[in-house]
Amino acid sequence: MDGDGWAFAGASVDLRVGGQYRLGMTSPEGKTHVAVGEYREIQPPTRLAFTWDWSDPAERVGETLVTIEFKDAGDNTTEVVLTHERFADAARIASHEHGWTQLLRLLDRRMETRPE
Repeated sequence: MDGDGWAFAGASVDLRVGGQYRLGMTSPEGKTHVAVGEYREIQPPTRLAFTWDWSDPAERVGETLVTIEFKDAGDNTTEVVLTHERFADAARIASHEHGWTQLLRLLDRRMETRPE
């Protein structure tokens, strides 16, 4: 699948420590999902950490933490390390791992096809 059928559904970003964000995405079935959270750490260009939850009470996972590290891998490439932790319900981990994996594959595809 690799993200086929998903669409961007809007975003608001206040990129500062303590700033809030909302990220919307629409599933292939037409349902809009909105992720919400707060930026906890911003260290350009190497690290970004933020809380993560869903705005819909039926989808909430509790306040989890996402940390993304960007590491120089040489040859003008960057290794992206994404850690999503603090899940209260272990059953939700697999679906989030699947979603992040799809997102990173889409990013990789996009970077491969962009003009220099």
